[in-house]
Amino acid sequence: MSAIRKTAPQASARQSVKTMSIGVVLDRLRAEFPDVTVSKIRFLESEGLITPQRTASGYRRFTDDDVERLRYILVTQRDNYLPLKVIREQLEAMDSGQVAAILTSADAEPIVSPDAFRAPKATQLTDVEVAAQAGTDEKTVEELIKAGLITPNGAGLFTEDDVRITNTAVALKGFGFDARHLKTLRTAATRQADLIAQVTEPIAKSGKEGARQQAEELGQQMSALVVSLHTSLVKSELRNQLSR
Repeated sequence: MSAIRKTAPQASARQSVKTMSIGVVLDRLRAEFPDVTVSKIRFLESEGLITPQRTASGYRRFTDDDVERLRYILVTQRDNYLPLKVIREQLEAMDSGQVAAILTSADAEPIVSPDAFRAPKATQLTDVEVAAQAGTDEKTVEELIKAGLITPNGAGLFTEDDVRITNTAVALKGFGFDARHLKTLRTAATRQADLIAQVTEPIAKSGKEGARQQAEELGQQMSALVVSLHTSLVKSELRNQLSR
């Protein structure tokens, strides 16, 4: 993707290139990346991955090349799951002409996307609605609440994530998983989250500009890696047990 590369002659000619506001950039990206936000773009700028022009009054102005560069970053994060440090190094190599842009690898082992760990949408569902959407009954929802797998907010309402958890728990119960087994999975998830929080919380509380955004990005990336590693370890252990 040649549009990603920005050589010195291209950079110097940017003043004559048609530009767009950050709002237009969001409109162009959201069809493919629904969760992209102004804060996300500003964060990527603060990390040195993109360098939009600035007007005399300080407003950001983006070119088509900037949009393609943003798309490359977002696709690489979502599909290849690479830390921003590595993506920055890739971009620098592309800027210097050392390598070409490769968005995905057909031979790569698919892993969980960091997008799966973004905060759930502010959907407010009752226990009855959770049960209906998960194809189960209210008694099962109540059991999952007691087991600590889903937790209502102060108003007694739930999110779409709670529906997904309920749906998965119901499927596992079909294989013989009971409340005790589900609690074990919940405990393991809590321990993994605590490990990740040991890295992200100090960053979020550092007081630096964009610190919370950076902590969220790191949390999503590490969560995806932890789940992917866990999946591989379970598969490996299961193969070992079946071969005994």
